[in-house]
Amino acid sequence: MIKDTIVNIVKSLRHNKAVQITLVLLMAVAFVVIMINFDLPEAKDFIRAHRRQAALISVGIYFLLGFTFIPSSPLTLFLAVFLGPLETVAVATVGNTLAAMLEYQIGVTVGDIFNFEARMDDLPFRLGELPITSPLLLMTGRLLPLGKRGFSIVCGAYQVPLGKYLWTSVVMYVINASFLAFGGAGLARLF
Repeated sequence: MIKDTIVNIVKSLRHNKAVQITLVLLMAVAFVVIMINFDLPEAKDFIRAHRRQAALISVGIYFLLGFTFIPSSPLTLFLAVFLGPLETVAVATVGNTLAAMLEYQIGVTVGDIFNFEARMDDLPFRLGELPITSPLLLMTGRLLPLGKRGFSIVCGAYQVPLGKYLWTSVVMYVINASFLAFGGAGLARLF
């Protein structure tokens, strides 16, 4: 009953252009307001004075980025300079993993709504034949530029086992965050 209600709401919002346009405009306005009011020296001081709160806020920002197709790499580089690489790896991994779980759940819902399993054979380029539950494919999919979020949604729609999806996501987020954080902190020391 509740699931049917949610499905009906999602379907009605999906086809409601006014709601879609309003959401895009609200996100654009929020982005502009944040950019106008952003003060880098103030952000530095806040991060240095309140490291734990900055880490929690950053996890929240990673989670919110899961709702968008904005990459989280710049945030990882920014945090590496001010929090240090080890703490940044932990924050980025937790935040990206939470966002990936949200994206996976969206994929499960979308897969249920559109009966994705029945349509897998009709996918172009023989995509329906991909071994989507293969750990190697699950980790490689995280390397797609601008495709991480879409890949997570596809994993949910394909009903990839949650345990396998979770551990492959964590492994790749640790590797990616380590590369960015240690590389970014090293570059910052050069300047």
